[in-house]
Amino acid sequence: MRWIRGMTMVEILSLAVMSVAVLAAFSPRISHHLPRDPEARLRVILAETRHALLVFYHDTGVYPVDLSDLTTTEPPQIGLDRWGRPSAMNPEYYHGPYLSEVPKCPISGEELEYYCDPKTGEMKVRSPASGVGSDGRPYREW
Repeated sequence: MRWIRGMTMVEILSLAVMSVAVLAAFSPRISHHLPRDPEARLRVILAETRHALLVFYHDTGVYPVDLSDLTTTEPPQIGLDRWGRPSAMNPEYYHGPYLSEVPKCPISGEELEYYCDPKTGEMKVRSPASGVGSDGRPYREW
């Protein structure tokens, strides 16, 4: 008959210590969701906000009146049509909140600008920061 060998207490403890060491080495990198570079954070914040605006528009058929409508749990009664004019909204189509908080620009510290594009009529967001990014384009054009 063969002898079945199990793990000793020393082997179990050494395995536990090694797994804790590996987790401790990688946990600081995992814990930060946004990059530390302000320009990279701005790109992420703009992308998330633009995505939330599109989802809101596709759900309700109108744009929010301001960015705080993306964070409320109660549906707003009025939205903006494609050209920024007030329009009634069916509250049954609202599936929010679409964002947890109104985003701020990491460069200027102010809330993002929400405006109607005069060429396309779409509601858009941009950074209120003055200055030029590392790619040579002004922050307001990102």
